[in-house]
Amino acid sequence: MTEMRATRGTILGAVTVSLALITAPAHAALITFTGTDAGAGSLATAPNSVAAAGSFAAAVAALGTENTLTFESSPLGTFSSLIPVSGVTLTGTNVNGNNQSIVNTTANINITPPCNNASCGYNTTPGGSNFLLLFGGTATFSFSTGTDAFGAYLTGVQNGGETISFSDGTSESVAIPSPGFGGGTAFVGFMDAGKSIASITINVNNDIVGVDDVRYLASVPEPASLALFGGALTILALTRRRKRNASATNA
Repeated sequence: MTEMRATRGTILGAVTVSLALITAPAHAALITFTGTDAGAGSLATAPNSVAAAGSFAAAVAALGTENTLTFESSPLGTFSSLIPVSGVTLTGTNVNGNNQSIVNTTANINITPPCNNASCGYNTTPGGSNFLLLFGGTATFSFSTGTDAFGAYLTGVQNGGETISFSDGTSESVAIPSPGFGGGTAFVGFMDAGKSIASITINVNNDIVGVDDVRYLASVPEPASLALFGGALTILALTRRRKRNASATNA
């Protein structure tokens, strides 16, 4: 009987360790992917940004399936809260404290000199037209299941000091590279494998910036965690079987 109690104690200890490892898996460090192209008003003239997007996609493929948010199904005009796809909510305010917009052109923005793609942003989806326009201010993407990878094309970037901020348990900030005063195109992406980031905010200060082809990965349990969880369930089942057998023997 003493030997059985010791065995059961060892088994239950292994279950506890396994479950603890599931709730606190090992995490990789934050990895960023950035590219910038001064004066680029289309992806055809933005090879560095396109290359960064390709590197991001290849890295994310090792974690799961990349989702791409194109805004093509989103209604044009301003919004206070928008659900562009299931599981993602978009909110934000512009530099004047008003709502941000989904647009298909920046030709109607009244500024001097007039907007062009490099200075105010453009659609980056092949065959598409819609994109998120940030008239300064911020945009926040909230994920119902969390994410551990995020990236996007940012077009019309002119100012320095713009960032993408989030919390992975610690406050993080990824710089948006500036192509220069003439504007241009940038891609910014990051991955933080194993984390579940609830929301991500793009901060563009007083700049006019287009955001399009937003890529993200819905958080899923890590393979190691799934294996540990399966092992824990097996151990629990064996423990219960031995307990039943012992009860039958002593009856």
